[in-house]
Amino acid sequence: MIQDIAPSRLDNSWQAKQPQPDSILMCFRDGRLSAAVTDGELQFPRLKDIGGQCETAVFLFSIDNEDFFLADTAGPNDYSYYSMRELRDQCTGKYLYAAFTAYHLHIWYADNRYCGICRGKMQQDSAERALICTECGHRIYPRINPAVIVGVISHGRILITRYRRGYAHNALVAGFTEIGETLEETVAREVMEETGLCVRNIRYYKSQPWGMAQDILMGFFCEADGDDLIRMDENELKSAVWCKPDMIELQPQQHSLTNEMMQLFRDTNGHLPPKIFTRMPDVLPDRTRIYFTRHGETDMNVENHVSGVTDCALTENGIMQAQQLAAVCAEQGDIELILCSPLKRARRTAEIVAAQIHVPIVTDERLREWNYGSYEGQPRGGSPEFQAAKREFGVRMKDGGESLLQLAHRVYSCIDDIRKQYAGMTVLCVCHGGVCRVAETYFKDMTTDAFSHFFMGNCELRRYEL
Repeated sequence: MIQDIAPSRLDNSWQAKQPQPDSILMCFRDGRLSAAVTDGELQFPRLKDIGGQCETAVFLFSIDNEDFFLADTAGPNDYSYYSMRELRDQCTGKYLYAAFTAYHLHIWYADNRYCGICRGKMQQDSAERALICTECGHRIYPRINPAVIVGVISHGRILITRYRRGYAHNALVAGFTEIGETLEETVAREVMEETGLCVRNIRYYKSQPWGMAQDILMGFFCEADGDDLIRMDENELKSAVWCKPDMIELQPQQHSLTNEMMQLFRDTNGHLPPKIFTRMPDVLPDRTRIYFTRHGETDMNVENHVSGVTDCALTENGIMQAQQLAAVCAEQGDIELILCSPLKRARRTAEIVAAQIHVPIVTDERLREWNYGSYEGQPRGGSPEFQAAKREFGVRMKDGGESLLQLAHRVYSCIDDIRKQYAGMTVLCVCHGGVCRVAETYFKDMTTDAFSHFFMGNCELRRYEL
């Protein structure tokens, strides 16, 4: 990123000092900076280049042993004036970082020549980086605008945007923090405003000074919560799309936090390592959260036969699916307990997840799969008798099977108990397709048609809040 100039270091502490002949001068005119650019290398005029005198120069900062001053004077004739965008697109290194930081301070000084209280003239304080009114003594400090950069993730994809105006390359959701708002609330609001998505599991990644806009940028990753249909604000964005890691087109330069976040997602194939995050509190920290997942694949799933309470094992692919689920749960970082069905396909899936996220497992009989009685083991296409009997499954299942009403009673009872016993916790329920379908009706209104077409893939993860 632009601030990564090691082993060099920028020292922004205020010093009341005067420029020396080799001191670097940052000369601005109409927002453009006097500089020389040769093959991407950036140079600035020095005091000796303008005759050795500049009484109005104000100390800005130092990088290593070089002092930088803001000079209210024209640059030498053999230097040109560049906008910050032009320098960003052509240059790299410590002098580009110096240009951005100097621009930030230049704008602050230029915008505050006169007092906002009494209209008196402002002057630099001798003891700190502050301006003081010569008439009323009003004091102000440099302005920094907090803003967030948000990598929204859903099902192994990241949300890539392009702005309607301004920067033309790929970006992430971004926006400024409003008064009275936490950073986490900014993340949730900006994503909702720009794309219509709800988010969860907000995790802080890294920050970046961005003097070009007088910002401090704070990067977050989060997950889409529920429906991931994008409803783009066309006034703000030109495009907003879900991209798999291998589809990501990075920005031309390596300067921005946005680009680093996109590159990180691409290079890790969407599996962001938990160690990169500093966990931030959720916007609604006291809610109980329940994840539901279906076990990994079994031979009966492959054959498309009714499994029910038949106790079948995971296939090799099912084990791999459970391992991938474990990685996703580790990335979520908030699961504190696993409840699982007693059937071994669910139990094995739960054990694989628990081994990675290091949480206990509690078996709950109410999470076992729907008992289909004599129809167990039949092809899901079924015989004409099976298809006819399905119309009755809501209220009766012959030969010792379980009706949909009976299934719903025990699943609802289980969720009710989770609300009471694990209030304020985040729980993962590892179970079965029929149980997941009923659980969906607990949290969401569903039509009969939507219920009949609901499908939960092997090791798919759904999240609900109470």
